[in-house]
Amino acid sequence: MPRHFRTLAGHNSSTTPPPPQPGNVDSDFIVILTAFVCAIICVLGLLALARCTCIRRIIGLVTSGHTDHRSLTAAANKGLKKKILKALPKVTYSPETFNEIVSDCAICLTEFYSGDEIRVLPQCGHGFHVMCIDTWFGSHSSCPSCRKVLVPVPRCNKCGEATGC
Repeated sequence: MPRHFRTLAGHNSSTTPPPPQPGNVDSDFIVILTAFVCAIICVLGLLALARCTCIRRIIGLVTSGHTDHRSLTAAANKGLKKKILKALPKVTYSPETFNEIVSDCAICLTEFYSGDEIRVLPQCGHGFHVMCIDTWFGSHSSCPSCRKVLVPVPRCNKCGEATGC
């Protein structure tokens, strides 16, 4: 006696459906996977950018000796008072004594000549013509070469020395 198989919707009920083909992946799955990978790449990029920004800010504040970025910007742009400016020492330039330390003014870009009055900044050692640096300090509080903020050295009231008595 022959066996008869019952079929539903054109499929034989005794056979199992064919397994999905490997190249036959659902397009919705590909779109979701692509969006997920793009989101992870964006998040990693933003984290790297934030880390780099924080490190640069910390390095900048540590090398300048400040801990508050707002106070650094305000101090560097307000200029020096005339009293502090007059307290900076003036030195007469001679090539024998200063040639290895400073040889030209970074503000006016001319060489120092014997007999020129210059100011050598105490914090960084950079030297400038007196007129050039006095004009600069009228609107800035930092060295024009290295941008180190000039902090006035306290002087003794009795003898006028920088170290105190």
